Amino acid sequence: MYREIEKIINNKAVSTVFQPIFDVQNKSILGYEALTRGPKDSALHSPDRLFQCATDLGLLSELEIICRDIAIKRFVQLGLKGKLFLNISPLVLLDKAHPQGETIKLVELAGLNCHQIVIELSEKYPYPNATMLKQALEKYRQFGFDVAIDDLGAGYSGLKMWSLLRPNIVKVDRYFVENCHQDSFKRKFLTAIFELAKSANAEVIVEGIENHQEFTLLRSLGMRFAQGYYLAMPASEPSQVYPPWLLSGNLYQLSAL
Repeated sequence: MYREIEKIINNKAVSTVFQPIFDVQNKSILGYEALTRGPKDSALHSPDRLFQCATDLGLLSELEIICRDIAIKRFVQLGLKGKLFLNISPLVLLDKAHPQGETIKLVELAGLNCHQIVIELSEKYPYPNATMLKQALEKYRQFGFDVAIDDLGAGYSGLKMWSLLRPNIVKVDRYFVENCHQDSFKRKFLTAIFELAKSANAEVIVEGIENHQEFTLLRSLGMRFAQGYYLAMPASEPSQVYPPWLLSGNLYQLSAL
């Protein structure tokens, strides 16, 4: 498996798909999350397997640099607008051997501005050293990057990490979105998150929206930014327009396709 990962890294044999993030209030696109895929004919096509294998073999830093490079270049090649969300592992940020300033270099070489980039950290995994992570993120912020915590509510540290890292953006985990229209506790949780974000001067992105009932309920609770299969699937050439069925009010259109 080491040889396969090494071959993928050396050949830059990964691809990027993008999923739009929509501004529901302004009926526009906030930006795109870049999602990595391994070679189609490989056992490492799945991003979960790909990154876990790289982590186990000590090659996560090398793999992430390749993924960022390809995502940034593809974002520019497609002429996508708005912010580019890049998933970065906390383990890489805390790795002393990880090249410093590499992301800034890639962004500038591509002709982008650091203000267009959002560093997205998953909350599914424990952060080895929260204080050092905060310091590492501050360096990114100094150059204009935004910081997002992904999977809020799914992880080990929850609101504690929100309080410590003070991200610009929090992304609510799919668990609290699934069937939220039928679950009073989930509705209360989501309402509390929206209110807390206002106090913290943070934006909330609700991800994992998969049907019109979830979308309608979330919009009624005050959701502004939305992401999920109901709105747009990840794609190598993603949609660059606001979903027309939402403009027309026909919320059943996509689920009927």
